Amino acid sequence: MEAFFVSILTVGIAEIGDRSLFLALLMGLRYRRPWPIFAGMALGLFLNQALSAFFGIWLFQFLSADWQAWIIGIAFLIMAFWVLIPEDEEVKENLSKRHIFFAAMLAFFLLEMGDKTQLVVITLAGGYQAFWPVVLGATLGILMITTPALWFGYKFARHIPVTALRWSASILFLILGLWVLLESVGILPEVSLLQIDHLLPSIES
Repeated sequence: MEAFFVSILTVGIAEIGDRSLFLALLMGLRYRRPWPIFAGMALGLFLNQALSAFFGIWLFQFLSADWQAWIIGIAFLIMAFWVLIPEDEEVKENLSKRHIFFAAMLAFFLLEMGDKTQLVVITLAGGYQAFWPVVLGATLGILMITTPALWFGYKFARHIPVTALRWSASILFLILGLWVLLESVGILPEVSLLQIDHLLPSIES
């Protein structure tokens, strides 16, 4: 149980001020359907933590962290312009029903690739030699931070015009994309608001 609770604490702290929090806020603002977003977010985060714990460093042998960062960053910059395009209401309704879950799952899965949280999970899983406690604890830790942001975005979206929502989403995607790219070239340090290195278990012993 120690691995489970330590994973909740360390990963939760690492997520404070991280990109995933802003993505949750963005999706709540944009789509106004919190439950499929939450379900997709939870599954995407779970799958990412599971891959981190199971495959570890091997996961990055085929694609370097720098290339991952560029792909993700450029994708978010494209999204920054795409969300400004007005949508037909019927198309938007069908999209909401069929694809928001998968969009959220893919977005959160990709955003966590190469993130500090992923490295924390690799370290915790290796240090404790525990797969499920670390994966479940890490997923819960992230959800404890991102879920309030998602709900706030959903509630706030009801009170602002659609045009303002589009521009808000575009700006947030632009920030996320630039954030990832600036981290990849070393201009912006890859840190969260709180440092968590001292909380990680020692794997030397």
